[in-house]
Amino acid sequence: MKVTFWGVRGSIPSPGPATVRYGGNTSCVALESGDTMCIFDCGTGIRELGIDMVSRKKPVKCHILISHTHWDHITGFPFFTPLYIPGSEVHVYGPMHHEKTLEQIVTHQMEYSYFPVSTYQLAASLHFHDLKEESFDIDGLSVTTCFLNHPVFMLGYRVTGEGKTVVYTGDNEPYYDFIYTETGDSDVTQARDDVQKLVEDCNSRVVKFVKDADLLIADAQYTPEEYETHRGWGHSTVIHALDLAEKAHVQQLALFHHEPTRNDDSMDAVEKRVKAEAKKRHLNGMKVFAAKEKMVVEL
Repeated sequence: MKVTFWGVRGSIPSPGPATVRYGGNTSCVALESGDTMCIFDCGTGIRELGIDMVSRKKPVKCHILISHTHWDHITGFPFFTPLYIPGSEVHVYGPMHHEKTLEQIVTHQMEYSYFPVSTYQLAASLHFHDLKEESFDIDGLSVTTCFLNHPVFMLGYRVTGEGKTVVYTGDNEPYYDFIYTETGDSDVTQARDDVQKLVEDCNSRVVKFVKDADLLIADAQYTPEEYETHRGWGHSTVIHALDLAEKAHVQQLALFHHEPTRNDDSMDAVEKRVKAEAKKRHLNGMKVFAAKEKMVVEL
């Protein structure tokens, strides 16, 4: 199984001389197992992935697993070259949003008001699959989904094949009690305790979903200091990601969905900080790294 990072930024592309080492494209990760290609999200990184796939001179069949439909995770879809080549077969999976299906959301962003080519003009054989929490098979790969905490319906993906497991969280913030503050009122105290129990159960559920993964690709957009002014925005800190990896006993942790304002030197400092924390916790068996564009992980 091979995992290649094609886009590692969050929120908005950040190209330029200050981000050349880590890259400036938004979320896109390719997982290859034999002849099966699964793609986590179609941010701007999917453009170069599509060019690479077409260059292989083979019929393109792939499966795009969309975590959620915020712009930075779907904006690259219209620029995915295989969509314009007859004979390509593209399956797109992801959560619907209230009354809108996944197909309606993706089709809407390619209406003429926003883009010069509609989905109805695409040459590829295109198939949409609305998902909830479920398990299914993709050409021998076992896929399980789990709802995570983000301000829209958001699915994490757990993919197992060849005896290896990769978990992709997309955008994810640990659950927390945003309702109650400290008070001496006994009734409120009981309600707060009930909410806290629910929060703990929800976070434990995520740990179970990630459990024993060979590779965890985790949202790690903020530092703990930045998080204080971004709580509730639906993203984890680098330490949140390490906490999840530690509790779930994963083998490798890829810090992902990097803050777009962070330059290469700052990314180096973030990676060094998390590695130092992992060493402090005696997590010597866990490999921790900040994902870079074109980085390849062989499992």
